[in-house]
Amino acid sequence: MSRQGVASQTWAMLTGRFSVQMLLAAVAAAFLTTFALVRLDVFPSYPRDTYIYRTADLVNIKDVPPQSMARSVGPEDVVVPFDSLMKGPLTIDQDDPRLIQRIKSQYLYPPSDLPYTLANKAKDDPSMGQSKKIREILGEKTDGFFIECGALDGETRSNTLVFEKRYGWKGVLIEGDPKNFNLMKEKHRKAWSVNACLSTHPYPNTVMFKQSFNIGKISSLETGHEHRGFAEVQCLPLYSILLALNTTKVDYFSLDVEGAELDVLRTIPWDKVDVTTLSVEFIHDKEGKDAIKWYMEGNGYKVYSEVTHPGSLANDFIFVKKDFQINKVQS
Repeated sequence: MSRQGVASQTWAMLTGRFSVQMLLAAVAAAFLTTFALVRLDVFPSYPRDTYIYRTADLVNIKDVPPQSMARSVGPEDVVVPFDSLMKGPLTIDQDDPRLIQRIKSQYLYPPSDLPYTLANKAKDDPSMGQSKKIREILGEKTDGFFIECGALDGETRSNTLVFEKRYGWKGVLIEGDPKNFNLMKEKHRKAWSVNACLSTHPYPNTVMFKQSFNIGKISSLETGHEHRGFAEVQCLPLYSILLALNTTKVDYFSLDVEGAELDVLRTIPWDKVDVTTLSVEFIHDKEGKDAIKWYMEGNGYKVYSEVTHPGSLANDFIFVKKDFQINKVQS
């Protein structure tokens, strides 16, 4: 090989080695710079109770793990405090772990271990006939699980008190009106209790709740303003409450929410829960009685009977799963 060829080859080797060294130096510099920025907290950081979503897709909230939040925020992302998500209308999955933890820590009250303080101690079934029909279906079942919403004061016309006192059932009482909820707590029921309304959406939201004892209900008033006779109340999806209680098996669900029944039922992922029987008030629902019946039939239920009262204290469907083997008894 000529001297000129050797020189050219040597120069190529040197420049190649230099390029590799420069590349390695650049990578090392980038790494050290990033490390320094992280240590100096130059990247923005956000509280754990925040969500990040893209402004172009407001209804799809993407939960970013806290440890990666700082490096996940783009120019079109917005950081939203979790407290704001609880108010709606931005969506959050019903089974989101943060929502479940929030319910456990702030909305679930454990059963009382104190003696009952009922107005009528001798009467263990103040229901207007709904509980009797459920007992016809389930027989003398013990150790079941119930849901009652609205639970009112925990005693007046309660559909679940008999199951708790006579049959040892566990359950959850859900009441949106803070005044009624305080009355209910004083009864010392042996069930979990939740001071919230059931959401009419598959995500949490807040509403203005009309306070009127047994006819209180969700109103159309906007939140954020004071209104006489109304309280701003947190609403929670039923499925989220069940997950917070670590159960999806329900023997009896009593639903009486003054006209929002069908909207509440529509939030329930029926393929993820196992509810055997329900009593559902139908008299006030804006879509009418038949809409409730057709919806439940489409989700695997049949009407067992209707319960009515001459004083309009009961106007309920009694639903049971179509494939449930009824053990009818007179009680």
